Amino acid sequence: MQEDPKERRSLLETVKAPLIFSFALAAVAGFVALIVSSGGSDNPRVEHDSAGLDNPINLSLLAFGIVFIVSLLLVSMLQLASRENPEELSQGGGVNRISEELYREQVAERREKARRRKAEEEAQKRGGTADDPPYGRRSEH
Repeated sequence: MQEDPKERRSLLETVKAPLIFSFALAAVAGFVALIVSSGGSDNPRVEHDSAGLDNPINLSLLAFGIVFIVSLLLVSMLQLASRENPEELSQGGGVNRISEELYREQVAERREKARRRKAEEEAQKRGGTADDPPYGRRSEH
């Protein structure tokens, strides 16, 4: 059963919350990697023209990407794990739901047959049929 599309969900229930958190965490990690790889503020590196991994910009972008992906994955998994399941999922679906209803019907039929059989046995002990009204006899109830 689909939720009402017009109903607005809160920020914590949407995709925006993990994206915002992951982006902020990745921005901090990228900034820290940029400062650390450039030698800090006391000892700045002069040669920033290389294209390899020793370039501070490349290292900070790499740290940004890795932290963004990992944190997005972790936050999304935690958000899914903490979400409550809708009530209709506990009732089963399709074949399971139909078989449960059939099982309940069979149990009800067996109980009804057992009740009828017991009533007939008691009626035979008393000398009548189960459908005979109990005229002139004391009620056992």
